[in-house]
Amino acid sequence: MKRIMFLFVISFLVTACLFPPPPPPQTGSAPATESQPEANDQSSQNQNQASTTSEAESESHSHSDAPHTSDVDLTRLEVGDGKYSTSPQVGYVFSCQTTFNGGGATGTGNWMNGDGTWNALMKAVVDGSVSWPHEFTISIQGDQRVFTGNGLPNHTTGTYPVSSSDDAYAVDRNPNSISEQNVTVSLPANPTIASQPSCVGGAIGIMLSGVPMFNAFDAQGLDAGAHEVQDNCDGHPQQSGVYHYHSLSDCATDTTAGHSALMGYAFDGFGIYGYYDSNGEEVTNEDLDECHGHTEVVEWDGQLVEMYHYHATHEFPYTVGCFKGTASVRTSGGQGQGQQGGQNQQGGQTGQGQQPPQEAIDACAGLSQGASCSVGNMSGTCMTPPNSSQLACVPAGGPPGP
Repeated sequence: MKRIMFLFVISFLVTACLFPPPPPPQTGSAPATESQPEANDQSSQNQNQASTTSEAESESHSHSDAPHTSDVDLTRLEVGDGKYSTSPQVGYVFSCQTTFNGGGATGTGNWMNGDGTWNALMKAVVDGSVSWPHEFTISIQGDQRVFTGNGLPNHTTGTYPVSSSDDAYAVDRNPNSISEQNVTVSLPANPTIASQPSCVGGAIGIMLSGVPMFNAFDAQGLDAGAHEVQDNCDGHPQQSGVYHYHSLSDCATDTTAGHSALMGYAFDGFGIYGYYDSNGEEVTNEDLDECHGHTEVVEWDGQLVEMYHYHATHEFPYTVGCFKGTASVRTSGGQGQGQQGGQNQQGGQTGQGQQPPQEAIDACAGLSQGASCSVGNMSGTCMTPPNSSQLACVPAGGPPGP
């Protein structure tokens, strides 16, 4: 099944990382419930990162009523294969992981133009419309914004594992099943810009749908949006059953004019907004910095605030290229593990059983699970990575590469 979409609709679909052998296909469950609204009792904004506009300023700085416009050609988007860097760079992912040996799509879709570009309007999608018992809350607790949920989306998904009768199967045979998670994430309620940007791991944030956002790569280090096939809401499960996105979901609700609405939060606490700036114009890499963000007046906790924030784009890297603030994440339920392991085209498992780098193990010597740690200029948390029995320093967002 293919869909042809209008230019103002979110269009590109993102990856399905192929991993260990799947359980039986899912049949779904009770309809999803709506996300609970965020608490409004937030503490005062830190003046180093944001300033609330006065009533007079609000009128001049507030979101305009300009309708959304775009000059982005969705039929010729540049493929982002291999666009990871070891330092912040516009249009790249400053990735903590630079060695990729997992799985991904097993074929080439007819939406690949063959000249380094791809056509988002020709992209196939995974069939199905499965509902889930969605649970997700956001609250302010002291200086933290706390997210709790079960990792299941507030929208329908495709049917996973991908059926052999689905036309997506010819390109992407995602064998994983969506499963409930135990998600707890705490982020700074008043984020501040760090002295220097930091690298990102597999997961880079959490969206208002309760679904984690992963970075722009599949487990092979290829452009997830270009190569792999997703469902109608741009999501898919990884090997632990974590349903996630690699780009802004087509099922996210944005405003119809002026600056885009808040879509989610990066793991440094800053907001991720939709495609459009305060003039209603679609942003591109040229409008954003090396971390894929900028400073502008946005709606933040019910007020108009001039502050740094990220934007979704149709251009690679789609959401967050690096963390502008200090990533501070305490998670459970498989966050940040989506790009570890996978299957090769012959169905064999790859990337499994690898131990963390020795320097990551040394950084947690004498520390306990959940303690803060650092390796070089990378900060993280002491955790026991998948397929390892040793405590190691895991960067915010996911394990480093081997």
